[in-house]
Amino acid sequence: MKLFVESVLDADPATVWEVFESEAYRRRLDAEAQIQQQILEERTEPDGILFRRIRTEPDRELPKVVAKLLGAPKLCYLQENRFDPEQSKMRWQVTLEAMPDRVDVSGTTTCTALPDGRCRRVVDGELEVRVRLVGGQIERAVVAEFERSMQRAVALAAEMLQERASS
Repeated sequence: MKLFVESVLDADPATVWEVFESEAYRRRLDAEAQIQQQILEERTEPDGILFRRIRTEPDRELPKVVAKLLGAPKLCYLQENRFDPEQSKMRWQVTLEAMPDRVDVSGTTTCTALPDGRCRRVVDGELEVRVRLVGGQIERAVVAEFERSMQRAVALAAEMLQERASS
């Protein structure tokens, strides 16, 4: 199942990445989106790629039917990001803690400069759930949660970019 979120932000790509990758952004996202994120590992690889492994746990529980299908009350996951600042591109892979061997989620996030000085940010990924009979239900629930979290994330980044521009 396709994951796709496109947004236009009022800043250049470098500034947009700076906001999304900042500690201030993570703290505010945790508070406003009611999630807990913990950076488990962070390093710069020899080729300049910035690697980060993050564990995310939402405060909100899943609907009971979805929780029963997943075998967990919350959609907790590990995310590995590989950010290439030269290409303005991040490759990411998500592993659900509830079903690590039956769910594949991965994709890319890119930021592209627009002629008017703004930035087009695209999150483009794929989700596959290999569970007989209920895989499609799980995919729809995960995609819905992904879209909600991306909307909150982009709204927060836009707010922080506006605050920067005003100061």
